[in-house]
Amino acid sequence: MNRADHRWHGDVAADLRRILAAVDSPPASVRDAARAAFLTRQMDSEFAALIADSWSGAGGYEPVRTASNPAQGKWQLSFCGGGVEIDLEIDRGRGGLRLLGQMTGASGDCRLETEQNMRTLDLDQLGRFVVDGLRPGPIRLRCRLIDGRQITTAWVAI
Repeated sequence: MNRADHRWHGDVAADLRRILAAVDSPPASVRDAARAAFLTRQMDSEFAALIADSWSGAGGYEPVRTASNPAQGKWQLSFCGGGVEIDLEIDRGRGGLRLLGQMTGASGDCRLETEQNMRTLDLDQLGRFVVDGLRPGPIRLRCRLIDGRQITTAWVAI
């Protein structure tokens, strides 16, 4: 096979991929599963599990109202793992959702991951941070501690 034949086969393959994507694209569930598999590629991270959720009544939060109603106010989540605890409070703001958080038990660098992007969090000396203007959707935190360990929270939809 000469170069011209090889180039022609490459063009045909590219055309076929484009046609198949337009005519028979994978279902949304397959794309979601592929995205989830890709996002778990860093399995060297320690996992911080969700241990308390103020809307579900599970975990260490005591209900203050007779029924849980997300429209009534702030939502609190706590994660724990790898010797670190991460507490989050989600509230509706004028420009979207507001996330207040604090990491205790260790210090390091943290990033907030969403479907749209990843942003580095500016932690103060007490491990506190604020993120304004979030859109509803899945989020998680990925933190690299000073000793080099990585701690990753479970995904949660806000």
